[in-house]
Amino acid sequence: MRHLRGVTLPTPLIALLLCLALHACAKTSHFTDATPDSAWDASTPPDLPPPSDAFFNPCDGSVPTLTGKVFAPNGKDPVAGALVAIPVTLTPLPDTVQCSTCNIPGDYHARTYTDATGAFTLEGLPQRSPLQLEIRKGMFRRVVEVDFPGCAGPVSLPADKTTLPGKNKHYGDLDRIPRIAVITGAWDRLEKVLDKLGVEEKVFFNGTDLLGGSESMQALLQNGALLAQHHIVFINCGTRFEALVTQPGPARNVLREYVKAGGRLFATDYSYDFIEQVFPEFIDFQASTQNEWTLPEEPNAAEVGTANLDFEADVMDESLAQWLKLPEIGALLPNGKLHVRGFKDFWAMQSSVSERGKVWVSGRVSGIGVSGETRPLTSSYSFIDDDGQGCGRVFFSSYHTHGEQTVLLPQERVLEYLMLEIGTCPLVK
Repeated sequence: MRHLRGVTLPTPLIALLLCLALHACAKTSHFTDATPDSAWDASTPPDLPPPSDAFFNPCDGSVPTLTGKVFAPNGKDPVAGALVAIPVTLTPLPDTVQCSTCNIPGDYHARTYTDATGAFTLEGLPQRSPLQLEIRKGMFRRVVEVDFPGCAGPVSLPADKTTLPGKNKHYGDLDRIPRIAVITGAWDRLEKVLDKLGVEEKVFFNGTDLLGGSESMQALLQNGALLAQHHIVFINCGTRFEALVTQPGPARNVLREYVKAGGRLFATDYSYDFIEQVFPEFIDFQASTQNEWTLPEEPNAAEVGTANLDFEADVMDESLAQWLKLPEIGALLPNGKLHVRGFKDFWAMQSSVSERGKVWVSGRVSGIGVSGETRPLTSSYSFIDDDGQGCGRVFFSSYHTHGEQTVLLPQERVLEYLMLEIGTCPLVK
């Protein structure tokens, strides 16, 4: 018998406690893989105490995880590259355009990104329930509470918990989507792709009616404060107001400052002058004068493409290609090419893209002065001004939408993917 501060302990009990202590120590030391009592492996460092904020797993070897698949607002199309995370504090999304940076790891207890199929596995979860889960692609954000049964093993989330919202407060008060402005045009229907994507909230501005008014394209592009209320602006092909940027006036500076401040601009085909006349240094459009990259070409000079081209284009981005060939998307041919068609008479042709830009789709095209040459068809860039400032993005596509089909054409699938991609954090070279 042993005595400790008045408590009498049996000697066998002391031996048992000592044995348990030694066993616990053995489990936390570095040993080789041979047997539990092998010699200590000196090639690995000794155990150090974990940082105070480190993940602690009390589940005796099993790793608690969340799995699932993120879907677009339509509930059908998988979303690649979506953030899935347990935030430390949920960051409010801005109501107006502003520069923002990608969240750093310290903002989250755990985070991951979806693969090309939209699937994810989130590990390192805090040991509490419920957990607040953030699912986000650009400015599309879904917030859900997940009841997590601690050590019960992986929990698979159903699609109704992982579908992005199509409108603000769609499933809950914290659901958000970007504020979207769509400028109508005579030859394109980008809003039809947004509809099929499941986006329910968007504001239209008239790009074809010369009467003007508060809902006109002129009112939007000449008013910086109004423009800043919209995170993304889509300009359809075939507006009647290219003179806003091809002639002296406030619109050039307003549009440039909008993108510099973090705005996103997406234009197609004949509306290319809203890019060329405002941001000439990033995409070199086809023209006869061959100005310096920093100078815009003459208005409409790039409209040289041959009508009704129908050909197989190359997808230049691997992540986009992986998404397009998914069975539920089915947008690539067996040879990995993208079928593109429906070009307008004298469509706007790109010549090349600067090193700060990115080509998503390219193909061999023809037009005035061009025969069978490979040119960019869809491109983008992250905007940096001469003063080194800027955080917006600009996307342009020479082909556009047909809109009326019940299913999306292969080229419309590319635009669908980019409509979600445009709101993500820009990577500047």
